[in-house]
Amino acid sequence: MNDIVPAVSLAFILAGAVLAGGFSIDAVKRRVSVPQMSGILALAPLGALGAVLSRIPDILEGAVLTWRFSWLPSIGVTSGFYVDGLSALFAVIITFIGVLIIVYAGQYFKGDPGAWRFFFYLLLFMGAMLGVVMAGDVITLFVFWEGTGITSFLLIAYDPSRPDARNSGFKALVITGAGGIALLIGLLLAGDLSGGTEWEVILKGGNRLRESPTYPLVLGLTLLGAFTKSAQFPFHIWLPQAMTAPTPASAYLHSATMVKAGIYLMARMNPVLGQTELWFWLLTVFGMTTMVIGAYQGFRQNDIKALLAYSTICQLGILTMMIGQDIPIAFKAMVVGVAAHAMYKSALFLVAGILDHETGTRDIRRLGGLWRRMPATFGIALVAALSMAGLPPLFGFLAKETLLTATVHPSVPENLAWVLPASTVIAGALILAQAGMLIWDVFWDRPKDSTVQGHEAPILMLLAPALPTLMSVSDALSPDPEAEALLLARAASAAYGADVKVSLHMWSGLNVPMALSAAAVGTGLILFVHRRRLRTFQARIGGRFSMNILYEVLFRCIDAAAGLAVRLQVGRLRFYLSAIIGATALLVFGLSGVRLPPVTDMFHRWPHLDFAGELLYLKIFALGLTVGTALGSVFLQRDFWAILAAGASGLGMALLLVLEPAPDVALVQIVVDILTLVILVLALTRIPFGQRRTAHEVTFKQTPYGLVRDTLVAVFSGLVVMIITFEALSARPRDSVLTPYFTANAETLTGSKSIVGAVIVDFRALDTLLEITVFSIAGLGIFMLLRHAAQKHNDTFARAGGDLAEVTAVGVGVQGRPVSPFIRTLAYLILPIAMIIGALHILYGHDQPGDGFTAGVIVSLAVSFWYVVFGYRETRRMLPWLKPSLFIGIGVLLILLSGAVGAGVKGSFLAGVDFGHALGMTLPRGVHLGTSLIFEFAICLSVVGSVAHMVNTLGIPDQRRSEGTDATDE
Repeated sequence: MNDIVPAVSLAFILAGAVLAGGFSIDAVKRRVSVPQMSGILALAPLGALGAVLSRIPDILEGAVLTWRFSWLPSIGVTSGFYVDGLSALFAVIITFIGVLIIVYAGQYFKGDPGAWRFFFYLLLFMGAMLGVVMAGDVITLFVFWEGTGITSFLLIAYDPSRPDARNSGFKALVITGAGGIALLIGLLLAGDLSGGTEWEVILKGGNRLRESPTYPLVLGLTLLGAFTKSAQFPFHIWLPQAMTAPTPASAYLHSATMVKAGIYLMARMNPVLGQTELWFWLLTVFGMTTMVIGAYQGFRQNDIKALLAYSTICQLGILTMMIGQDIPIAFKAMVVGVAAHAMYKSALFLVAGILDHETGTRDIRRLGGLWRRMPATFGIALVAALSMAGLPPLFGFLAKETLLTATVHPSVPENLAWVLPASTVIAGALILAQAGMLIWDVFWDRPKDSTVQGHEAPILMLLAPALPTLMSVSDALSPDPEAEALLLARAASAAYGADVKVSLHMWSGLNVPMALSAAAVGTGLILFVHRRRLRTFQARIGGRFSMNILYEVLFRCIDAAAGLAVRLQVGRLRFYLSAIIGATALLVFGLSGVRLPPVTDMFHRWPHLDFAGELLYLKIFALGLTVGTALGSVFLQRDFWAILAAGASGLGMALLLVLEPAPDVALVQIVVDILTLVILVLALTRIPFGQRRTAHEVTFKQTPYGLVRDTLVAVFSGLVVMIITFEALSARPRDSVLTPYFTANAETLTGSKSIVGAVIVDFRALDTLLEITVFSIAGLGIFMLLRHAAQKHNDTFARAGGDLAEVTAVGVGVQGRPVSPFIRTLAYLILPIAMIIGALHILYGHDQPGDGFTAGVIVSLAVSFWYVVFGYRETRRMLPWLKPSLFIGIGVLLILLSGAVGAGVKGSFLAGVDFGHALGMTLPRGVHLGTSLIFEFAICLSVVGSVAHMVNTLGIPDQRRSEGTDATDE
């Protein structure tokens, strides 16, 4: 059933995230309080919830909602959504709990001017999580999967001033990120074996996957990703430390969303990877181990959030164990457990936040007697804790009874026939004892610390945990909740791969599961009565066994490797170049199979040269200019002249390109070469003369051995490049396949008469996006490195955004020397002229030589000329609009937006859309008003921003330099 509702629900969440970012504006923050902000933002998940609920009747009838568009059709990659009963169950939980969390957070962060940042991160995470459960293919799932990892890091490390928050966020990111990489490989292999990346294709290819020799590899990689995300042993160590996140984030991430992502993935992949012995044993053993460890570790905790975190680990182990069983009752237990856990655990986490907010502590050893001061909070905690303990008549009881029924099913192997139910009873007993601690020690027992004074929370803060608690009661006591049962049945059936019946009746009679439940309750009461003695014993032996040791050992090994790398960084450029060139040669000749052709063979294959005509002589002249000036750049002893020679070599190469002819490439070569020349001159001004003289002596006055060594390295590197180039040219087919295609289709498909322009922003637009992103990152990286060096040496205006109040208008250049009025006037004229030329390149670049990159370089040249003429201080004062980081951000964002427009209009990301043609507008010949124009303008902005960062930092005055020394003083 093709339906856009999944996309609409996700759009609601993302629109809420954008709106949350808008609340960062000071004028808005002054007018809107945090509770009001939360009320407005809660409409986003509420709208998404309404959109999902509007299609629940269809899903209950067995419909599957799909919506798809072609993302990268050239490589067969599509993106879209797939919503069946399993996806719908998780989507309802994500959005419903999301509404409650946002309303609760409005009271939790009341009075915090930076609360918008929390809501922004939370809504981004919510959107990513919703995308995971509704993704229609493995590529889309992975994109959203990684989105949950990044946004959860931002939430866990929300307070960057706390080292424990930063470390916890980093640990979660490392563990789940590593699992995500493994998951990507596993999902791609699964898609390849199934014949497609869409869920419809993969879910039908189970037999083919299970019969494949690579099945164990696919299974292992997929489970590694799921285990790390859902905190299965031994990757569970990140979850308890993630409690450094604000309580609303903990309640959301670790009860209803992030930790359930792995559970969802395993349930989704069960029809494909399940029904094998390997699947059964891996999920059962790891799930059972996680269950017991979580229950045991939770019993020894004093922090309420830590206790709830470990009980969450226990529940995640139970869910994993159930997915491993190939029986319908296990999948009923899984879906009922998911729903029950979301209700009682979100309520308990929010209660923990209320206690922390109103009393100032979450330490069980300091709390007590709060039922009189906080009766409403006590009532909510009582019901939620009893549901966690699995006591009737609450929904948690039904989850526990269904679980115990699955553990004693006849299909369980004999060697697990007593281990599985026994471990489940032990875990249930420990969880019941922890529920007793939450009720008795926190609320009912006598006060333990007179300094802890609590009072009831605001009504809106209580409303958030009260609603899921009431649902836990109502769903259990409802005589016949058909809709809920049918939704759970659809979810269980989708995970099992066949029909599963779900009944929510509480009483199933006196049977073995009921006896096991009674044993768990009795054992739990005994553990609760003797909790102090047992917890003391746990504290005595607790530090001896911890999987954190493996994590620490891993990073010690990484630190040791980093130390070795540091020792290898001897600070000599020749050593680095020799290592790089040598390694490259070994890789080329050792791994790729490229063989050194005989010299005679090379000359036999040398192209025939016709010396008739002037064009060849011009090419020979250009080649001689390129080689001669390149040699001059090596042997000239003045740095400034060597830079000029290198620039002349680049211009010689541009002349060769003009004669080929390749005007687009030649134009880019010219402007980039001149820009490089200017940047090198600016960089030269930052190097003290004494340091340059020392480098010159080391280069030209070394021992004969050193000269021979350097010559051999240089010659060898040149030979490697020459041979690779010659082999590439020789292996290239004489009849091009791409050229005729581009020639025939460039104007037809893109409206461009320039093949190069069509390739850049249409046929290979994704490549251009990646290249501009890399270029922007390089600009930011150079800026950060040089700024750090400037700060380290206490340079004047070390920060490129220095205090402009100290900048005075002085008619001096980059070296502080007077500049003639003629040069200053020339600079004034060059910048606007460059902008006009750049605008023309942007307007006509899709049809004529030139493009957004060339336009950006031309404008950057003019800006760089200003730095050379006026110097750093006056340039900064006279060009206040030059905001490099803002330019880069807007440029990359515009490219993504233009790609989204193409996806929405033509169904393919970055597809060209001609608005002028669609609207019937009459435009000058060669001008295209469409996404290509936006793309070119965005490229220009990104290039100007990146180059401006470089010259902005290189132009900063350096007081280490001797007074009066400039680039040519040698």
